[in-house]
Order: sequence, then C-alpha cells, then structure tokens
Amino acid sequence: MKANPRNLMLGLMIPGIALTGIILASYGYLALSPVSRRHLDRVSFRLLVYALVAHMVFGATVLVMTLHVYRDWSCSLLSFITNSALQFSGGMFFCVALNLPLVLAHGINGQKTEKYYVLGTAFVCAVCNGVAYAGGALGWNSSEHVCWYRNRNPAKTLRWVVGTQTFWIFLVSAGEIVAFLSIVWYLFRYTHIVRPVYPRSSPYLSRSKSRSDAAGSTIFMYRGTILRIAIYPLMSALMNMTGALFDLYVVQHPILVKHNAGLDIADLAMFSIRPLAYGLLAATDPSFINAVNALRRGEVSSTDADSPPSAVLSTVIDMRDSSSTVQSDVYMNMDTLSIKSNARTSVVEAMPVLNAVPAPVPIHSVVLGGAIESLPRQSMEPAQRDVARHI
Repeated sequence: MKANPRNLMLGLMIPGIALTGIILASYGYLALSPVSRRHLDRVSFRLLVYALVAHMVFGATVLVMTLHVYRDWSCSLLSFITNSALQFSGGMFFCVALNLPLVLAHGINGQKTEKYYVLGTAFVCAVCNGVAYAGGALGWNSSEHVCWYRNRNPAKTLRWVVGTQTFWIFLVSAGEIVAFLSIVWYLFRYTHIVRPVYPRSSPYLSRSKSRSDAAGSTIFMYRGTILRIAIYPLMSALMNMTGALFDLYVVQHPILVKHNAGLDIADLAMFSIRPLAYGLLAATDPSFINAVNALRRGEVSSTDADSPPSAVLSTVIDMRDSSSTVQSDVYMNMDTLSIKSNARTSVVEAMPVLNAVPAPVPIHSVVLGGAIESLPRQSMEPAQRDVARHI
C-alpha cells in the first residue's frame, strides 16, 4: 500500500505538537509552586523550554502549510517562520552543549551568559532568514510541493540554502559534537587517569592545579545529570545534519527526488518527527521528574538560609577560594567520619576534618547522598551556591 506523504506528516506532527504542548503546560504548572520551582532552576532547562516553544511554532506553521496550500505572499512568510523556528531550536540545543564545558571546565557563570545565548541565536536566525525573505528566495517549491525555498533556478537556490541554512546547521552540529566529546574526555581522564591515583581511604583527594582535572572532578560528581543533558544536543546534531543532507540532495536533484517516493517519505519523516522526538526527551528530563516527585511528596521549599536545598550528587564538600574564585572538591571518607543522613548532625561531625583544610577556604556546603547542609548563604555569592543551576 502506497504511503501518503501528507498523512505521514500529519500523523507525526500532530502527536508531537500535542505532547509538546502538554509538556510545556506541565512545566508552567510546576513553576508556579515554590515546592517544585527550585528543581527547574537550571540554565539548560530554560534553554530546553525555549527550544520546545520554537518547535511548537514550527509545528503550527507546518500544519497550516500542509492543510492549506498557499502560493501567494503568505507562503513566503510561512517559510520564514518555519525556517527561523527550526534554526532557533537548533541554536538553543547548541547553547546547551556549549554551556556545559564553559561552566564546568572554564568556570563561566551560566546564568549570566544565558541571555547572550538567546539573543545571539535570535540574531543569527533573524539575519539568515531575513536576508532570504527579503531577497525573494522563500516561497513555493514546485518539486517538494511545500512552502520553502523557490526552485526557479536550482543553482541560485542551492546558494541560498547553503548560505542561509545548511552551513549554519553543519556548524552548530559540529559544535554540539565537539562540546559533548570534550565533556566525555574530561570525565574519562578524571576517572581513568587522575582519580585512581588517590585511594578512597584518603581523607580527601588532592587539589589539582590542572583545569582539566578540576573539570573532571566536577563532571564526575554531576555525571548522571550532565550526560542526560547532553542527549539533547546529540539528538539535535543527528536530526539537523541528516535533514541538511536531505535538503542539499533535494536542491541538487529535484527531478530524481520527485520520482523517488521512498526518498521523499524519508525526508518528510525526518522533518516531521522533531516535535515528537524532543517532546519525549523533555518528558523524561531529570529536572522535570525531580520537580514532579517533589510536588507529590509535598516537600517544603527551601527559601531561607536555614532550609537545606536538595542534592542529586555524590558526597562532596564544595569549597571556593574567595580570592581566586577557584573551586576545589574535597571528597570525604565516609567510613572514617561515620556521617549520618541527618544534615545538621553531619556538619557537626565533619567539622574536625573541615578544620584541617588550609585557610582561607570557606566551606559552603556538604553534600551527603541526597541532602545538602548549607552554611549561611549571606557569605556566599549566588554563583557559588549551587553549580547545578549553571549547567
């Protein structure tokens, strides 16, 4: 039975838009409650929300183009919106990948750079697609029977597609892969080269003067969350690069694609499955799951200095030299300290070891397998309170 490309597109796009809408509504509901809101306070999570909103816009315009064929000026406008939404979502996932090594390896404040991620991506999208729209390159494509790049002159169309779309897609995808590989390298180096040198029986691991070693220790602590976050840019790189290759082939061989139903269906499937794929990933985001669990348990929101925030990492004492703002991680020997799960008792019992740390290193927090005991927050800068908020 021959597949109908239009039905295939609708069958993938509509569930994806519905799922994305439900996920965004759930995010909004959780953000209203102080109990669950703190679990969503993460840079990469907000970038994910921006990308999902862009996918909602993308899906809505595609549905309009699929259900109602416009060949006038509105076709160019719909093409502009669709291409801009796709580029913006890809840029957001690239910023998610870029933010990880910047924060973990170079100590950049992710919350301060977040606005530059959004504004920079929006600027690139506006320039690329604005130039194509103003130049009359967008409109009805008779080969694909969609509103996209006009195919009146294949050579000219190819230049428009490469200059305003595929070049940037390949550049962003390469950046996503490089950023992910750098995180994997830091983690591999720390776990297989640096960390085995120091036995767990020692009171704490020696402070490393190497930036890569410091990054590796932080990544090791947050490895579960970091690797889960990295799935977004990896998925984005895979889909964007595959879609860009399809686009180049379509522009270069319009007649062949027109008579090749299998290739046409594959192109439409890769194009239409994006909202559904990202919606499924967003539904299993660790911040979202933690926020839902917190709301179900009715946790008390930590809004004052005496309330301990939540923890999702292994046992570690987070310290920062106030003069050099260089973070050092001191791993504690749980067998020697016999620290209990009670956060306040843990701080008291840990003090003898903490006092042995050379001054002037202020101790900010003790992470104890699921609970953090924070010292008075007045002595801490916001960027020093919780590394997880910056990734």
